[in-house]
Amino acid sequence: MRLSKEYESFFRELQAKKTMNPIDDLPIEEIRLAFETEMKEYPPAEEVRFEPFSIGELPALWAFAPDVNRRRILLFFFGDSFTRGSLESHKNLIGRLSAATSAAVCAVQYRLAPEHPFPAALDDALTAYRWLLHHPYARSRIVFSGIAAGAGLVLSLFLKLKLEKIAMPAGGICLCPWFNLIQNKSSLSPLLPAQFYRWSSEKYLKDQDPSSPLISPLAGDFQDLPPLFLQTSQSSFSHPDTIAFAEKAEKKGVKVTLDVWPEMVHLWQMFAPRFPESQEAIERAGGFVDQLFKEKT
Repeated sequence: MRLSKEYESFFRELQAKKTMNPIDDLPIEEIRLAFETEMKEYPPAEEVRFEPFSIGELPALWAFAPDVNRRRILLFFFGDSFTRGSLESHKNLIGRLSAATSAAVCAVQYRLAPEHPFPAALDDALTAYRWLLHHPYARSRIVFSGIAAGAGLVLSLFLKLKLEKIAMPAGGICLCPWFNLIQNKSSLSPLLPAQFYRWSSEKYLKDQDPSSPLISPLAGDFQDLPPLFLQTSQSSFSHPDTIAFAEKAEKKGVKVTLDVWPEMVHLWQMFAPRFPESQEAIERAGGFVDQLFKEKT
């Protein structure tokens, strides 16, 4: 795959940035603010309409790109580490997913660690899905979606639904999924050092066992999961786990669409329209949703 000039320029800028300060020296508020400030450089498209609302005490957001099919629902969980991220920092991606999938996107502000360690985020995700089912949106028209930790949350929620014997949605979209907190000895990422993910997993886990399938879905039983779209880059720290998950899921009969990119940085989908590869990746997720609902008609 030939990289665009825009991506090469973007990557050079990343390499030129100073290394992140040691995590233990930074207050969590400062870590979160730095991420929110960075993502302000990527505002959502003007034509996307956003409607804030709440699910009980859980802040949420509807996103409607022009001409969406409101019978298609994406339940979206933001990234990237269970310790930072927000609806605001992901509005650009949320809006583009709405346009690419022709779906209304329901995004929820799940609670973050260290203030709210596991299982707070998973509990909030389940609350959001129950809310959709009771309002009522047909489960056969709902697709879970997420990026990084949010993509891991998609898979944790599937396993939680199996335990609770709750009907599954139509499918799941996992962008750069982070779903293995058992081992965090990754090499440095062009966006964040592996140290940050080790630190975040410690805050999210607190005293919990990282091998629990609801924390690290890679350790779970994938029998009877709905169709999945897994998108990864070979240069992402989570790539080996994504490949391992896809292989295990396919052996259990899960229909997996695995979309592997050779060079992209972790979370590259967040940076549209800075370089064309990010928008193309989002469009591929849209193609998965189109095919999914085409097969159901």
